[in-house]
Amino acid sequence: MNSLVPSSLLGRTFGLLAGTVALVSLSFTASYAQNSAKSRVSIEVVREGKNTSSANDSTFAGTLLLRERTASLFRRDSAFQAGSIAIRRNGGDLEQLLVVAYAAEYLDSLGNVLPNTSLNAINLPQPLPTGAVASPAMPAPTPVAINTFQGDLSPTTTDPNGNRIAFPLGSITLPNTANILPGQTQVLLRFTARWSDQSLQPRTAGLQGRRFVRLRLLQALGNTYELGATLATVVLDDPLRVGPVIMNAIQDKNLARNVSDVIELESPQFRSDGLPGTVFYDENYNAMTYTAFSSDASSVTVQALQSDTRFAGRPSLFYVVQPGAIIGSRITLTVIANDGTGMLARDEFDVTVVQNTTSVKSDEQAQFVASPNPATERLSVKSTAKTTGIIRTKVSSLLGETLQVAEQSVSAGAEYRQELDLTGFPSGVYMVEVQDGASRSVRKVVKQ
Repeated sequence: MNSLVPSSLLGRTFGLLAGTVALVSLSFTASYAQNSAKSRVSIEVVREGKNTSSANDSTFAGTLLLRERTASLFRRDSAFQAGSIAIRRNGGDLEQLLVVAYAAEYLDSLGNVLPNTSLNAINLPQPLPTGAVASPAMPAPTPVAINTFQGDLSPTTTDPNGNRIAFPLGSITLPNTANILPGQTQVLLRFTARWSDQSLQPRTAGLQGRRFVRLRLLQALGNTYELGATLATVVLDDPLRVGPVIMNAIQDKNLARNVSDVIELESPQFRSDGLPGTVFYDENYNAMTYTAFSSDASSVTVQALQSDTRFAGRPSLFYVVQPGAIIGSRITLTVIANDGTGMLARDEFDVTVVQNTTSVKSDEQAQFVASPNPATERLSVKSTAKTTGIIRTKVSSLLGETLQVAEQSVSAGAEYRQELDLTGFPSGVYMVEVQDGASRSVRKVVKQ
């Protein structure tokens, strides 16, 4: 008896065999193409996801955005700024050395060519040290070349031993080459943004404008590879532009008639925590100008002096209680700092007209310490209890709205400490009040 195989099964078996042959053929063809065809070389920006600040979150195809770093008390713009561009090959014989030609040009925002190297140098800030710094805060300088490809972006790559080396420069007229070694698929070119050349003497923000590095792949002699994407750009911007901030809010005052007071706006002194004693602070090192006005100039006059000889030519705020001022009246004085770019900081304080000069200023009544001030997330309030009982700490807005209250039971003479969470508070000036029995102390604090 003959055993018959169904025709449908035969068809499927033949189809499988044919498919196998086809796969083998395709595999052989792909392998042949991999080892015989020219490599295709492209250039592209690498998104590394580490050691980068928010500036690099804005990178898009073919462009790496970096920004000069700057010394910062509040770490607004001192984050590490770096990124990489890769020269990659695809296909061809990966076990052979591939020599890729390229050109690198450094241009200003108008397209003018900037030098790749230079002997010119300027003192640049290093990252902020711990403890006190100059006022406005200025760390120790270090000489770094400016307006050059090497000085501004410090391009580097890696040698066959894994050592980081300077990235060889090249131009359209004198191109250079990058070697993709056997077994490798890419060469990484890493760029690190410089520290800004801001300076205190003379006080300048050190703006240089936007600059561009244009990296272009070229065809090498012998036409040994095909070109894919040929152009990538590195953009270097000036430091992040931020407005001035209040460093030491001016506390409310009690003054008698015919009494004047003066406040140094840019003090070279330091606070007990090592921060500058200046009222306003500008992290771009712009030269600030000041204006001031009174809510009732007939009771208290105020004037911002841009140069006051009493403070070696530094700015000050001078105000006087007039003879006809009503006892018990409260006048609000406002001082505004302008950084010259249209960005402002504003501080207000009240002057209460009192009967005689034996009255002390309200900031001298504040028998507690609030730190850090300015604060970012948490504020620590410390004092010594005058009485046994409950000490009440209150945070209010300048409009008098109670925002947070904390109470603690203490004994007379004991140290009182209260931690306040300011995480959800908008940036601005707030009033902190400590009620200790019949004693009431108030101090302004700044939330960054």
